[in-house]
Amino acid sequence: MADTLTPVRDVRDDREGQATLAAVSERTVAAPAPRSGDAAEPGSDAPIGGQRTSPGSEPADSSPRADAPGNGPRRRGAAIAARLRAVSPAGRYVAVLALVAAATALLVKYLLFPHLSVNNDEALYRLQAQTLASGKLFPTAGDPAGSFAPWLARAVHGHYVLKYTPFVPALFAVSLLVTGGFGAGLAVIAALAVVVTYRLGLALFDDRRVAAVAATLFTASPLVVLLDGMLLAYLPVLVLIEVAVLGLLRGLAAQDAASRRGWGDRRGWVLFGAGLAAGAAATVRPLDVVTLLAPLAVWAFVKAGSGRRWLTVRVCAGLAVPAALLLAFDAAATGSAFRLPFTYLEPKDKMGFGIRKLYPTDRAHHFTLADGLSSVGFHLFLLGGWACGGVVLLGCAIGALVRRRVGAAGAMLGVGALVFLAGYVAFWGGWNAAFLWGGIRYLGPFYLLPVLAVLVQLGARGLVDLADWRPRLGGAAVTVIAGLTCLVLATAVPADVTLARHDRNVSRIVDALPGRPLVFLSVDPVYLMHPTSLAANGPDLDGRVLWAVTRGGKADQAVVARNPKRPTYLLRIPAAYNRTPDSPAGARIEQLATQVGKTVTLDLTVDPAPQPTKSARLVLSTDAGDVSYPVDASHPIRAQLIITATGAALRGLTGATGLTGVPHRLTTRKTPGTAAGSRVVIVALYATPAATGKEQWVDRELAPTVASADGTVTVLASTGQVAATPDPQSPPIHLVAAR
Repeated sequence: MADTLTPVRDVRDDREGQATLAAVSERTVAAPAPRSGDAAEPGSDAPIGGQRTSPGSEPADSSPRADAPGNGPRRRGAAIAARLRAVSPAGRYVAVLALVAAATALLVKYLLFPHLSVNNDEALYRLQAQTLASGKLFPTAGDPAGSFAPWLARAVHGHYVLKYTPFVPALFAVSLLVTGGFGAGLAVIAALAVVVTYRLGLALFDDRRVAAVAATLFTASPLVVLLDGMLLAYLPVLVLIEVAVLGLLRGLAAQDAASRRGWGDRRGWVLFGAGLAAGAAATVRPLDVVTLLAPLAVWAFVKAGSGRRWLTVRVCAGLAVPAALLLAFDAAATGSAFRLPFTYLEPKDKMGFGIRKLYPTDRAHHFTLADGLSSVGFHLFLLGGWACGGVVLLGCAIGALVRRRVGAAGAMLGVGALVFLAGYVAFWGGWNAAFLWGGIRYLGPFYLLPVLAVLVQLGARGLVDLADWRPRLGGAAVTVIAGLTCLVLATAVPADVTLARHDRNVSRIVDALPGRPLVFLSVDPVYLMHPTSLAANGPDLDGRVLWAVTRGGKADQAVVARNPKRPTYLLRIPAAYNRTPDSPAGARIEQLATQVGKTVTLDLTVDPAPQPTKSARLVLSTDAGDVSYPVDASHPIRAQLIITATGAALRGLTGATGLTGVPHRLTTRKTPGTAAGSRVVIVALYATPAATGKEQWVDRELAPTVASADGTVTVLASTGQVAATPDPQSPPIHLVAAR
């Protein structure tokens, strides 16, 4: 039977008997002979140059006249109906599966992650898509640029250069332009991923049942379920990689040199498309493409024999298109065609071992081979559950490889998956995601999505063989796969729901602010869109809510001065906001106003620690240096912060108000004296939990201060809380203008 989703000439299932094969081969579909002046329209399975029905085999009036009213729509409708009837059961099943994936993408996007996930790269891709949809390549930089900097962006020449290339955001931008949102684009990508996975299974195994099982395992994988609804590059890049593999395998079918013609040969354009898809994927995730496809590319080059030049020229021609676009973008973004924006913000954010940093103010991380091995190991451990039946599937894949049931191309993809994992040992971003950020526990090991794609193909071959050999054993394997998948989803989804609820609560109090507010975000590092994607501006900084990061001194006061009609607020969120579902998530909004005088006094209050602590200290940082005050974190701490043009000090901090020892100076710096300019005034809280015995930073708050030449100081200070979320454990430090 013909399958419009899988136009292959051999519809054989390699387990079927000769009688079935004969029955399939004898079936024919008789097409009506074209009338005089009408072009023939062969069916979906009609061979090129195939045998035609004899002129006398059909009555002359068996089809309506071409000039009859409504004949065109009827013919088109009949053709569509015929093609739908010709779709095989496997094709219909995969079509339904693709619709399920599309629906899943919408559910995840709008119900589970309505404010995006805890992966803040989503906000970056959203901003880049919005920028492209507005007709620009880069979002506009605010003034001062550092106060409006998006996550991992660098300000140059009046705009921000974002960390990633614009190829995947361009797909999201199309969805935004056509539908006004991102949901439709995500649904289309999710459906395409299912169909392409099925088609790849057919190309590898020539067995519709195996291909359908591979598509099912892929769709049901918890990792894919979540990625379906997330604005990230991993799933679109995987679709491009699979399209590249499909094109390469189809192009290799032209083995006869005599049958290869110039660019008029359709198979040559298939290879061009393979190169185009691989090149587009490489512009986004070059490590994934090179490591996964290198073994397959070498095998294809060897297999091509005398057609190597024919294959290489066409694939390279396809690669050249996205390569040229990438060089042009790099030149516009970084000033050099050979410098990616990935390392433009921080050159130490790169492959290999040694000192690594994510952004300029990040602390140095010494990334070693042991760290890389532990990172890949932890990702593989998670993949054992986040791939649908990952552990069971691995056993099935190994069995299929040992029994040589996967073919040369499938084996090369398996080797590519191993090379991929070896390459990721030297990628410090995986270690960062596993042990510093930790979000892959709730979103899955998304870096290993290409490994999952290979695993479902090879595992599907082994699983089908197991079911044929021992049906009961195959049924048991399916039961374990289903149980493991449900267990992972039952654990991950509630955690993601909790994390999403924290963002929803923050969104509610921000949305309730009147007018067009200016909201400062007090965070470290000083970037918007982190640790919550809610704190994000549009590409033109013209939203109802204008977000800025508080940096102190002239920077904050310049932002206020340039937006005089916007009421000013400060959003305070915990330092560990949304790191885990149990992390502190309480947030509050405070009204801000400028306080001017020779001396400005702020009331300082520190809430008691929610857990027992061994010790705690307040650190006051000024232009003169840092002073540490040992305090009792189990009770409220109260003092006053006195700010003058020559410095700042804590007053009233005694044994009765929380002091437990003698303050001591940590560092000493040269003071600016009475010179006009910004002043550093920061209060930070450090605590040593009794459970761990390791000191950790808990909270900090800035008092943006500018001194004038006449000795007066202007402080942008809170006048009190105006809203708060119901979540517990809000930031413990309160700095409020004294009344």
